[in-house]
Amino acid sequence: MLKEAFENVLPYITNISKVREFVSQNEARDMEEVKRKLEELVETSEGTLKTDYRILLNELEKIINKSV
Repeated sequence: MLKEAFENVLPYITNISKVREFVSQNEARDMEEVKRKLEELVETSEGTLKTDYRILLNELEKIINKSV
């Protein structure tokens, strides 16, 4: 799900390498845990990176809600 969300938002991401790194490190984890980590990153990051994590989090939540 995380990889799918990343691929969906790729055109809107500025810091592709940082977000891709997060995705590759966390794609095997539980989605609730990933959501918590992304929420944390949104709170602690600044500028465009904060926006990128927010975009990924929103897309992930959309995908999770569709699958429920």
